[in-house]
Amino acid sequence: MIARHLAGPVCAGGAWRVAIHHLHSGDDAAALSADLPGSIVLSGDLADAETPMALVAAARGGFAAPLMAVVNSASLFEYDTPPALTAASLERHHAVNLAAPVLLASALAAQDDLAEGAVVNILDQKLANPNPDFFSYSCAKFALGGATTMLAQALGPRIRVNAVSPGLSLPSADQTEAEFAEAASKNLLRRPVDPQDIARAVAFLLGARGVQGQDLFVDCGQRFLPRTRDVMFESRAGA
Repeated sequence: MIARHLAGPVCAGGAWRVAIHHLHSGDDAAALSADLPGSIVLSGDLADAETPMALVAAARGGFAAPLMAVVNSASLFEYDTPPALTAASLERHHAVNLAAPVLLASALAAQDDLAEGAVVNILDQKLANPNPDFFSYSCAKFALGGATTMLAQALGPRIRVNAVSPGLSLPSADQTEAEFAEAASKNLLRRPVDPQDIARAVAFLLGARGVQGQDLFVDCGQRFLPRTRDVMFESRAGA
């Protein structure tokens, strides 16, 4: 949705040429790219520390120009919670959800021929409304939230770094339509977050030259309703 919006004619500030990254969904990425003029498809495992620099180099080659922006929307989202935690889960979530976005932002900034660029990190409303479900995922997102502030301090004024924190917008795991509808209404606006609103927020931050180090919540007010468990479990009996 973000790539489609940025590449579309309704994008604020004009359409972007986008590089679509995937790991295991090559057919879907190719189909999306076919709909987006000027787009390219890149592949790489974000758990590999060498991938971020390689992706930026591949994007530069594909566009024959500097890469102007990075949207860090890919993330690992696997369930765990204390005390049933493993070091491997913590390390995987850290590598994909923290290290890769930070390294991508750094690789963007390392382009000597880039006059001005932007980074948008996709966080989560859980940063303002935590609970211990999806513990390793949440820890990595908390760290990325802090990194967003420090990257903004370190990379400005040439690179702007901001974030978007969405609420529940799409079904999670094996949720049924009824379970999703119930869970997604548990916010101040009593409706799911429209994915298009997340895409619009990203586009705004990419083009807003006076905004730095901000976290824009697009969550229908979900963060104001604290819970002891992730909202996706509350519609399930015995959860």
